[in-house]
Amino acid sequence: MKYWFAEAPSNIALIKYMGKTDHSQNLPTNPSLSYTLPNLLSYVELRPFAGSQDYWEPLEIPGYKILKLQAKAQERFLNHLNMLKEYFNYEGHFLVRSANNFPLGSGLASSASSFAALTKCACIALSELTNQEIPNEFVQAQLSRLGSGSSCRSFFSPWALWENDYCEKIDLPYDHLIHHVIIVNDNEKEISSKQAHLAVQSSPDFRFRPQRAKERLKDLIEAFKALSWQRAYEICWDEFMDMHHLFETASQPFRYITPQSQKALDDLKAFWATHQDGPLITMDAGPNIHLLFRPDQKELARFYIQEYLVNQFDFL
Repeated sequence: MKYWFAEAPSNIALIKYMGKTDHSQNLPTNPSLSYTLPNLLSYVELRPFAGSQDYWEPLEIPGYKILKLQAKAQERFLNHLNMLKEYFNYEGHFLVRSANNFPLGSGLASSASSFAALTKCACIALSELTNQEIPNEFVQAQLSRLGSGSSCRSFFSPWALWENDYCEKIDLPYDHLIHHVIIVNDNEKEISSKQAHLAVQSSPDFRFRPQRAKERLKDLIEAFKALSWQRAYEICWDEFMDMHHLFETASQPFRYITPQSQKALDDLKAFWATHQDGPLITMDAGPNIHLLFRPDQKELARFYIQEYLVNQFDFL
């Protein structure tokens, strides 16, 4: 039977996307800068389906945990496929199968990679079925953004800059970073990213958040271009802590940073203070911690993992 397959990477924002000017279009209140994570992947397979509507089921890949999507997540995924079918003016139905090689819903940007993979796969399938040209990566990114805002950044590598309705690759130094994730908790989070986007706007400190993010974006790009790694580390730290402060000062406060997260963050700060070097550190809307090391820090990364993570935390 005919089928189509695509994969897409996750990404980690160093300047965060949090808060929207238009929720229906997933338009952000501020620009964001991300690094693409080629080892954290989502996979999507589409097959023609004779049923009366599209149907989702997990894609089983040997060695990977079988993906479980709640009914609402399945509906959101299939609604995005339906939007793509409308874009191509196609009325047939699909069996949709998907998988991730990393935990779902735990602050590892699974929606970014999964919606990017679905968009890529659907564009390949629908262009073939309707005899239309495959949209270019910029159009695909815009279409994907309608399903998951941060997914538009997964079309560009290694660095992506997203502002308003447009996302593109940006040339910066440090294009082969070593990525690790400290897995504090790989359970699906109680407060989704979508809920967080709504909640942060009730924080009294959200008013000037777009301005702060724009200033940090400018400063971070300058730090990268100047090869000032320590300055980049400081900016990235301030940025993710700013976002988590908004969660904790919302009208109905909530936290993603657990005591275990805080211990790992304290250890990382101490590591930087001792070595006067270390990884870039960031967190998304979840308890897990992302680390980006330079290639020349391989030995430093091994030392950190051995001293601070082995027998204490799971990590990728």
